[in-house]
Amino acid sequence: MRSSLVLAAFVALIPTSVPAQTPPASPSAMAFQGVTLGEPIAGLKQRLGDPVAVVTPPNVVIWRYLEGGGAIYLDVLVKKSVAASVTVVQRFPGAPYTDSKGASFGMSADQVRALLGTPAKVTTNADDGSIDLWYRAGDYAWIYEFYSDKLGFIQLIASPGIVQNFTPGPPVAPSDGTSLDRAIWIRPSNPLSNTNWIDAYLATNECGTNGHWKQLSLKLKDDPPIRDPLAFTIVHARCTDGAGERDFYFDTHGQPNPASSSPTPGATPPLVPLPTTRQRP
Repeated sequence: MRSSLVLAAFVALIPTSVPAQTPPASPSAMAFQGVTLGEPIAGLKQRLGDPVAVVTPPNVVIWRYLEGGGAIYLDVLVKKSVAASVTVVQRFPGAPYTDSKGASFGMSADQVRALLGTPAKVTTNADDGSIDLWYRAGDYAWIYEFYSDKLGFIQLIASPGIVQNFTPGPPVAPSDGTSLDRAIWIRPSNPLSNTNWIDAYLATNECGTNGHWKQLSLKLKDDPPIRDPLAFTIVHARCTDGAGERDFYFDTHGQPNPASSSPTPGATPPLVPLPTTRQRP
């Protein structure tokens, strides 16, 4: 797998002269993995919770989620506080994933061509010579990227004209985990997803000089008004470069009694969460 740093590249308008065999696009919107291009990031946070990391190459902001039981990343490029592109990426070699068109991670470029037909465009990545297959869908495009001729990256993008016409959403920022009121919201909350999500968060978020966070201890805090004994998970962690220690507060409300419960002040109501790529706005 490549470096976890997401590389940003601005692309030209999707070509219109080459036919491609892809499902028809909606005239107004396109979605991938439950994320609709142009939707406000505030609404996305209500569904998916806080991202496992925010990646910020120059002039780009990417909200990164964990999905597939921790096997894949879902990267959402954020522009004007809306989702401008969506990418699914392997978190580790061999991670399983199949998209709605039947393309699976691990397929060769020839297998994807046999499945989807002739691409509208083929591009070569300068860093390692790998190829991308582009499939047009109206004003949108699906990009299939290969690692040593094995599919490991699928992205949905919109043409620059569509992105420019997205209605800006209300500004929103992920919680930083510095207190209960700013607890990082994990969805879905259960022992397995919480463990995977927290491990990924600590490993992905850098500290000090090229360090990352390593868990030293963990404790749970309840939320008595809604009878949730696992409402918060508090992790004490140390930076691997010796830069210091801190507590991380995670909102892990499981809402065991949804019909009668209501969130406490400062806690976000429970819903659902969820990278290693190039990103194209």
